[in-house]
Amino acid sequence: MSRQRALSAGFFVGLGGVLVCILAEILPSLLPTGLASSVAYNSEGYLLALLLALWIQCARPRLRAPGGEWPVTTLAAAASMVVGIALFRSDLPSRFKTLNETFIAVSLIVLYMQVRRPLPRWVPIGLSLGVLATIVFANGTDIVTDLAETLGMLLLVPLAFDVVDRGILDPAADTSAPLRYSWYALLVVVPVTFSVLLHFGDLTGLAYKITRYDVRMHEAFVGVLVVEIYFAVGLGWTGTELAARGQPGSSPGDHDFEVPGRR
Repeated sequence: MSRQRALSAGFFVGLGGVLVCILAEILPSLLPTGLASSVAYNSEGYLLALLLALWIQCARPRLRAPGGEWPVTTLAAAASMVVGIALFRSDLPSRFKTLNETFIAVSLIVLYMQVRRPLPRWVPIGLSLGVLATIVFANGTDIVTDLAETLGMLLLVPLAFDVVDRGILDPAADTSAPLRYSWYALLVVVPVTFSVLLHFGDLTGLAYKITRYDVRMHEAFVGVLVVEIYFAVGLGWTGTELAARGQPGSSPGDHDFEVPGRR
């Protein structure tokens, strides 16, 4: 088994195993209590990473046949929305119910990801700014409060996959290693900083509201970062930067799942 096939297998099995352990509440028996709680807290992020990685690596490249791509994509999006709404309206324990935000976000993200690349640069930036404006101007409403993780995912995904790591969805895209790694650092620093401010800062008023809301979106940062690290760093899906270096790793046969047309 090649390194990349082993990485893919370990990634999907590992993420799935973590989610099973969280939902079955067996993490406390495997990890120290504090660590188990911290890991379980980000379940929505792990689910986002798992679903997006499966779609990008397994589904998206195979749905290119005329007439079949959008019906299947729309069906998958509708199914994810139905699951999300069902979980939201359910009386299941919170560890299950909280996953509704990921499924609702994924229902919109798979539609966005299936659009042919490259996209004009203003599209992802405009979408992210639109989500940010919704958060700012509708802050305090029930829907914006309840769907903080969903909105965080919708805010970050266009920037992550069509501004920074464009090579994941478009093998011909130009990418910049300094930009990518600066972005990864930002995805770590921002949630950590706001967590510290929330727990140790003496915040009130608007500063507290902003900090509290950002902390609610931490799962989005985790999920997006995991997917980007997996594809760009692990599998080397970095677009033309990889090809320019002449390094192996971007041809279909080197991936755990064949990716038709990816060169």
